[in-house]
Amino acid sequence: MNTRIIITAAIILQVISLKAQDPADAIRYSMIGHGGTARARAIGGALVSLGGDISAATVNPAGLGMYKTNEFVFSPALGFGSTKINYLNSENKDKKFNADFGNIGLILAKSGSADGRWRNFTFGIGINKSVNFNNNTLLKGLNNQSSYSEKYLEELINNNVKDPNIAASNYPYGASLAFNTYLIDTLSGPGNTINGYRSLSTPKTGVLQQQNITTKGGIRDFYFAGSANLEDKLYLGGSLVFSKLSYERTTKFRESDATQNKLNKFNYFEVEEFLSTEGVGVGLKLGAIFKPVEQFRIGFAFHSPLVYNMDDSYTTKITTDVEGYQGSGVLTQTSLDFNSGEKGQFQYNFINPMRIMFGLSYVLHEVEDVTKQKGFISADVEFLDYGTSKFKTYTGSTVTDLINADNYLKEVTAAVKNQFKSAMNIRLGGELKFNTIMTRLGFNYMGNPYENSIKADQMNISGGLGYRDKGFFIDLTYVHQLIKDAAFPYKLDNGFYEPGYVKGSNGNLIATIGIKF
Repeated sequence: MNTRIIITAAIILQVISLKAQDPADAIRYSMIGHGGTARARAIGGALVSLGGDISAATVNPAGLGMYKTNEFVFSPALGFGSTKINYLNSENKDKKFNADFGNIGLILAKSGSADGRWRNFTFGIGINKSVNFNNNTLLKGLNNQSSYSEKYLEELINNNVKDPNIAASNYPYGASLAFNTYLIDTLSGPGNTINGYRSLSTPKTGVLQQQNITTKGGIRDFYFAGSANLEDKLYLGGSLVFSKLSYERTTKFRESDATQNKLNKFNYFEVEEFLSTEGVGVGLKLGAIFKPVEQFRIGFAFHSPLVYNMDDSYTTKITTDVEGYQGSGVLTQTSLDFNSGEKGQFQYNFINPMRIMFGLSYVLHEVEDVTKQKGFISADVEFLDYGTSKFKTYTGSTVTDLINADNYLKEVTAAVKNQFKSAMNIRLGGELKFNTIMTRLGFNYMGNPYENSIKADQMNISGGLGYRDKGFFIDLTYVHQLIKDAAFPYKLDNGFYEPGYVKGSNGNLIATIGIKF
């Protein structure tokens, strides 16, 4: 094997060698709930036609028009749960716990026009957490059909790399690390030429694979909302949303020889990847609620796509033990070696799908004085197409070769369109009032986004209690979430790869404390 060469940062910036974006990112940043207060979570988030809760600002802002008084709310939350993954007929579990806050916000209600037709105008400002990325997952199993290292072979073969110096230098987040630590090596052809590449891993006799993934972060929406009330019959509203996305992922993958044969020149290798994504997005939410009669409310809401400016930073490290092959011991190389100790950087835009929602509510004993209402039943349906998510080149990117970046992001967007489909989300909820005490139940279902046979959905079952008296209120809700999903430790263009089938069971305890003034 020729001497390995390390190149400068200037050359690295000309090659997008870490394909950090993946179709799975489109689901992660698009399959989001609406978060909100304990009351909103208790009724499954069914607020499109209901209104009267500050969470309406992020679902259907027209619902703020039902406020006649000012209000301040704060919602702390606790999350806990477990994840079970079946990978290659081996099942593993992991657990998580975190504390956070769901939302904080202020409502200001102002009396309407002098002629009395516009009864009131309402304004809201707040912060709402719609996604929590905090999670731990573990998968492991015995694989005798493929190796993680084959993706490095495909990287070189697909790019028709014949020069070992290029293999050693131009792929600092993938194949070059594997090449320089002897995980993959050249195949010799006639006249000392290179006739391809091979991996020293031993899937034919079985390899033990294990992957640990730790994720952190979430999506918080900062909103400014307004609503108008026309004769207590028609409510119109809109929200301008500024979204802050933060995602951090540490992935550790280990593959080892299942036979423990000391003579086959392969013991194990480990790949550790770190990815940090920061994004800022903007979008618009519009809605209307109509009351044809006092008891019934009909709602409609439209959420524009959120357009994010994303900034990724990433590193990769490989450690290999090939049992003395080419006189080597345990070797380690990191992408930092190629870039003067600096992390890789990539900027791009991400656009998630638009959403259309319809809702219907029935209020028991509907009267203007909400203290005399006896409860309600509410139902929402939401439509979106995950396949319309897009990755685009950010024109201010520091990546030198924007043409390659644009072509790559177009390929990812095409893969998103092929792999994902439209889905329907359903939310149901109800409340019964007993003077100052309320009881609530809810159900929330998020449909399967995958186009193929993979089954992935989320189901939330919720219940809660509320207390309201003399301008003070406190609500407490428990949400039990059941998740089905799939996690791929690696994918190959021409070879066997298998997902880990995920089943999650999460609990969320949310409290909301509020004051009317």
